[in-house]
Amino acid sequence: MVIDAADPSSHGSDPASNSAGAPPTAPPPKRRLGRRFRILWATFGFTSLGDGFIYGAVPLLAVVVDPHPVAVSTVVAANSLPWLLLGVHAGAIADRFERARVMALSNLFRAFVLAGMTLVVAMHTIDLPLLILLVLSEASGRAVYYAASQAALPELIEQRDFTRANGILFGTEAATENLAGPVFGTIIFSIGQALPFLSDGIAMTISGFSLLGFRTKRRVSEPAAPKTRMSEGLRHLLGNRDLRVLVSLIASLAGLQGLVTGVIVLVATKDWHVSTSFYGAFVATQAVGNMAGGFLADKVARSFGTVQTVLGAALLSALGYFAMSIATSWLWAGVAFTGVGFAVGCGGVVAVSLRQRLTPDELMGRVTSAWRGLVWGAGPLGALAAGGLAVAGGLRLPLYLAAGLQLLAACVLARPLVRAIAAVERRGEGEAREAGQSAAPA
Repeated sequence: MVIDAADPSSHGSDPASNSAGAPPTAPPPKRRLGRRFRILWATFGFTSLGDGFIYGAVPLLAVVVDPHPVAVSTVVAANSLPWLLLGVHAGAIADRFERARVMALSNLFRAFVLAGMTLVVAMHTIDLPLLILLVLSEASGRAVYYAASQAALPELIEQRDFTRANGILFGTEAATENLAGPVFGTIIFSIGQALPFLSDGIAMTISGFSLLGFRTKRRVSEPAAPKTRMSEGLRHLLGNRDLRVLVSLIASLAGLQGLVTGVIVLVATKDWHVSTSFYGAFVATQAVGNMAGGFLADKVARSFGTVQTVLGAALLSALGYFAMSIATSWLWAGVAFTGVGFAVGCGGVVAVSLRQRLTPDELMGRVTSAWRGLVWGAGPLGALAAGGLAVAGGLRLPLYLAAGLQLLAACVLARPLVRAIAAVERRGEGEAREAGQSAAPA
């Protein structure tokens, strides 16, 4: 997602790892991912840092506006709901237009929304309906941005580097959006409630203008497909048996994770006595695990195997949620949250890399958005359910259910997942042999 590894403008099937006649040697050093990937990485990191400022601030603002569990979980759900509502359209936009330009305009739109959000928060005129509307609008622009950025990645690197590149991006996102950003965002929220939104708006403006001159396409795009074909990504995703099994597991886990995120701010502040200014640091414990899991995903998958990595991630997440559900202090809950983050990092990177290997380039944006629509769309549904469950059975009930149901989902889908991943890896090995034979001298 034979070629000169230093040229990131081309990619193709993996060549055979050892051509005939080559003496056995130590594994070759890692290839550079190229200048254009570094540009994508830099702008992605800056965008994620800006988003991190409001990652912790939005739930805290929701508690200030209306502390009822249903109200808080609704705001949290609104932050992911656009993936369910706009996923297919975001992917079609990413496939139809130059992806770097789509990323730039999406971030500039988000800067405009964040400017309005800063104004109403600073003037103390924000209420629950307006907060939900602004969060939905900003998240809609984010959905388009991420659809374009993930679809652009396979245009910049070779397929054999997908897992490493995805791990770098995921680890960067964890370090910025989920670690540094929330810590500083919640601190400045305690100083002034509008400051996190102002900071994110500035970051979106800078990153948007920086991306205007960047291009990802290696070739001139084909004429735009008619709107009736926007659903091709979803048809490919659900029509491919291997992809269908993979997305079923990841979507189920995302929905159960939503049960936790929908009420975590209330559990943390009420049961674990996490202060408002410290809430970002608590959320950052998961980000530490995300960062480690993302950066180490390629190494873990190579050491233990793809199947073991994906299923192990599901089992470790279930164990982490159970530990959180019985924790009596923020310290033990934070340790468990770190384990959950590591599992999500490893499993998510490997799953995304498998999806990219199974997706044609011309459908990359639409399949990416269909995937995220199902996976990220499951999250807000879980968050919405969490509010009602918390009212009916207590704040910790969603955590207990997330642990049990996640374990059940892993057990039910284990056998078909093993078959699906084995088929993907056999296909990749066959393509590698063919590429190696075609590159060999006659």
